[in-house]
Amino acid sequence: MTKMNITIIGSGAASTLTLIEILQKLELQNDKNKKISIAVIEKTGEYLKGIPYGKRSSVNALIITSVHDFIFEPEKPLFYKWLTETVHEWTEFYRNEGGEIAERWLENNLPLIMAHDWEKVYIPRFLFGDYLTYKCNAILERVSSENLVDFHMIQAEVIDIVPFENNSYQIIMENPDGSSNSIVSQKTVIATGSAPVKEIFHTNSEQLCYINDIYEPSVKENFQKLEKHLSKKSDSQILLVGSNASSIELLYLIGGTASLRNKIKQIHILSISGALPVATSTIKLNEYPTPNLNKVESLGTFSILELVDASAADIRIAVQEEANMDHVATIIGKTLNLMQDMSQEDHQMFYAVHAIKLRNMFRRTGPEYYGASKKWLAENAFEIIKGKFIAAENASEVFSLQYSKTGSNTSVIHSTKFDALINCTGSDDLIQSSSKLLYNLVNKNICQMNLSGKGFVVNEQFEAAPNLYVIGPLLGGNKNKLIHFWQLENVARLSYLAPYLVKELL
Repeated sequence: MTKMNITIIGSGAASTLTLIEILQKLELQNDKNKKISIAVIEKTGEYLKGIPYGKRSSVNALIITSVHDFIFEPEKPLFYKWLTETVHEWTEFYRNEGGEIAERWLENNLPLIMAHDWEKVYIPRFLFGDYLTYKCNAILERVSSENLVDFHMIQAEVIDIVPFENNSYQIIMENPDGSSNSIVSQKTVIATGSAPVKEIFHTNSEQLCYINDIYEPSVKENFQKLEKHLSKKSDSQILLVGSNASSIELLYLIGGTASLRNKIKQIHILSISGALPVATSTIKLNEYPTPNLNKVESLGTFSILELVDASAADIRIAVQEEANMDHVATIIGKTLNLMQDMSQEDHQMFYAVHAIKLRNMFRRTGPEYYGASKKWLAENAFEIIKGKFIAAENASEVFSLQYSKTGSNTSVIHSTKFDALINCTGSDDLIQSSSKLLYNLVNKNICQMNLSGKGFVVNEQFEAAPNLYVIGPLLGGNKNKLIHFWQLENVARLSYLAPYLVKELL
């Protein structure tokens, strides 16, 4: 049986940032007597990018913060140098692939890039994926030529991990042709990204258009499916369930795709909060008020729920029209300070549950995405339905929506019948995940879910079990001396954590 020193499951940003850190350390040590075997297992066959930065996303999809905030500090000069030195190559590719949306983006943003005005640029995400690939391949070539690493890329889906001798693991894989095989790894890293999207409707009917995950198999293929289904209509009604980042991204992408936009009369978004991500304000204030937190602080003693309610009230002030992130950061910082004397249980509950709810109140987006949503509103082609999804029903080749209005338990049926239904609700709980790997890890008691149900409990060494490590979104919701993040889809945070993980791996 093939044996590896280190195996990384998944090949997105978290995996690639970890791999780069490993390779850099090996290059620095330059110890030819300690050659390390490393495998990266990825089911799609696209390596080093992952969903947001690779082919499953749209070439027109943008980062949701400015590139100045998105790129982590030590990497900024390197990324900016690469971006400007390769500008002719990637702009030509983008023009050819991105159509009208790309032309508008380049017209607005190329002057900013050439002027190095990074705080105003929200780059297409594929650029960061290309950069990660370039950087990783360059260092991999160097360490391989020095015979420091035995490296393997494996296309397969990991369906189970079984404890093996000496705290190693047998990794069981299903190959693209349906066959199976396995390897043994001394140390294993789970870097699969978020759990798969929870299915809200099931159909085998070709008369209905339901898209469970816009990125699976890819945005391009799902747009083709949607356009084909709507080909004979010009007044279609589309329902998006959920108001996360993918919802506002779809408004931008559909709005810029004339062949699809012309077939749609109205897009409806069902959202518990009744709000989309908002634009980021760049206005600086001398002082950022926290009146509700101040009131709680003056009480002297207060519960975690009272603190969270006060924090939420202050966040509502900070994001009335636009999200002032300095203001939000002040609120979150003060909330954490007021938590210092609370119990460990309160801290765990905050990072796994309460903080995620607070985060959902200040989801931000860039000017292009925000402008697209405003345009839909101006054309009276957009409705946001404030409520919780209950069910969708087949109503003679269209969908009917059953939901409860926010703050009410009463079920109502929406008056509109929808020609297409797109699920934007986010990942399912691990205990019932459609991922065979995640389901098995939880239900076979190899790993323990954290309180959010969306991630694993880990120790300060990133271990969910001895020699079984976690990096990426599945790490979110943990609170210990090193790891204290409620969400880990943030590249800067992953870059901060990667060296600590690699210290354990090596």
